[in-house]
Amino acid sequence: MSVTPQQVTEAALSLPEGDRLRVAAAIWKSVGAPEEALNDLAALVRSHELESGQVTPKTQTEVFKNARAALG
Repeated sequence: MSVTPQQVTEAALSLPEGDRLRVAAAIWKSVGAPEEALNDLAALVRSHELESGQVTPKTQTEVFKNARAALG
């Protein structure tokens, strides 16, 4: 069974915002978009994850503590 572009679009638009951003980034990358545009999409995904509570923010102190521990 063949899927039409309209069916793919409708399915993608029915996804939650974070998932739509991931799909958009994958498609954008597949057509050779500039790296800067992909970075913008990645920032939007991260922002959505924070706003939706999917991830919790970490302080600078926590980040550096974890980095030092990982480096030994």
